[in-house]
Amino acid sequence: MTIVAISREMGSGGYEIGAAVAKALGFEYVNRQILLEAVHASGVPEATLDHVVAHRPSVWERFDAERRRYLTFLEAAYYTFAARDNLVTASRSGPFFVRDVQHALKVRIMAPVEIRVRRVMVEHQLDHKAAAAKVHAYDREMAGRLDYLFGVDWSRPEHYDLVLNTQDDAWDFYTDFLVTAARHPRYQATPDSVRRLHDLYLTAQVRAALATDPGTQNLNLEVAAQAGCVGLTGVVFSPAVLQTAAAVAARVPGVTRVSCEQVETSGPYFGPIM
Repeated sequence: MTIVAISREMGSGGYEIGAAVAKALGFEYVNRQILLEAVHASGVPEATLDHVVAHRPSVWERFDAERRRYLTFLEAAYYTFAARDNLVTASRSGPFFVRDVQHALKVRIMAPVEIRVRRVMVEHQLDHKAAAAKVHAYDREMAGRLDYLFGVDWSRPEHYDLVLNTQDDAWDFYTDFLVTAARHPRYQATPDSVRRLHDLYLTAQVRAALATDPGTQNLNLEVAAQAGCVGLTGVVFSPAVLQTAAAVAARVPGVTRVSCEQVETSGPYFGPIM
């Protein structure tokens, strides 16, 4: 069981390399569009989802509860794919979702700006000015999005196991290089790494369930799963709401026990449940 999680710059060839690596390894391949379709199937409006995953958040959007809800579904969809055997993903956020999974090979695919601009000119039939504007806008939006999601500068190499510079158009070499790395014993699953991935998967599924249920979708609860046991932490204004949250979590397949001991229940409150 191995995951190859690729984050790519526009014009770097990351999608093409990801697909080629998956084909060579015989792995499932998931790109951004496939991931968005999986999230949309959960009932998230497509237009809103596109805005969530593709644009730099404004100051006000950083406090938008609905935005957090949509991102919850994106996380749940990603871990649904990641929990499967043998996977290549080409999604900018992929390496950050699996940054704590030992058998995930985390790759950044990049190229010098001018080379990326030239490739975008050809791919999208744009002049140099328009292609350069498209590339720079993409870079700004992705930097803002990933800082918002994970609090990281996605361009820093320490977030990845490998950083691949595709300036030479040596596509077969890049594919072979990643295939060889993915087959290395370092990126083969261990019992501990499989358990870690399952915990992340279950945490994401519980979050999505809480964000879906009418009785809990406005709550802001922290969720942590370990070996099927789920802990809920946060502030609620009614014991009944707490019981509802626990019941919703318990219905998620794979959950064996729900602990709410750390959830704070405030005193009397007569406003709306938030």
